[in-house]
Amino acid sequence: MQPLQYTLAVTLPEDETLDSFYAAGQSAAVAFLKRYLLLPQQQRPVYLFGASGSGKSHLLYASCVQAQEQGLTSQLLTLDDCRSLSPRLLDDLEQLDLVCLDNIQAIAGELSWQTAVFDLYNRMQEQGKALVIVGNEPPPMLGLQLADLVSRLQACTAFQLRLLTDDDKQKLLQQKARLRGMDLPDEVARYLLNHQDRDIRALVSTLDKLDKASIVHQRKLTIPFLKEILQ
Repeated sequence: MQPLQYTLAVTLPEDETLDSFYAAGQSAAVAFLKRYLLLPQQQRPVYLFGASGSGKSHLLYASCVQAQEQGLTSQLLTLDDCRSLSPRLLDDLEQLDLVCLDNIQAIAGELSWQTAVFDLYNRMQEQGKALVIVGNEPPPMLGLQLADLVSRLQACTAFQLRLLTDDDKQKLLQQKARLRGMDLPDEVARYLLNHQDRDIRALVSTLDKLDKASIVHQRKLTIPFLKEILQ
């Protein structure tokens, strides 16, 4: 079966790069991913885990963007809908330079998928290709039935990502605003945090809406302007 291909420009957020990850300069996960994508044959695959909103998907998308910038082939698959898909989607993916699997916990109870991921892991290792897997828990807590797959995941270079504090989220929003050419004053950022969904993706979506509105109306980001746009 020909593997399903994703167009990076369509599926990956433009500003989710390794360098735009919050506190990227101090992140051991970011530093390792950069090295790993240069010489995957010298490293073990990567396993990232943490609660929703901790930045796992950002790093997964960013790894594909980094690979693209290095002229490498890559594919990102989310396993949420695995029950309606064939595990043969993983066939021949070792031909790519990088494969990213999101939400590995979704294949709990699906032995055929667990076997397919186990086989893909081995093929990627044999070919010296890069594999990055994301889950919400440490491997033994994923509810997987295939012990060999759990063992492989435990052998990965693993990083647990922490949830951002409100102060972290404020700084991240201001960082993303600067990337868009906007000034997001402290009091406006705090207003967003106190009056909007605090999930970071929801906050960034709101920031995108404000960015477009500020361009259309030629206005700076102020609390009255936010109230007007978000009411």
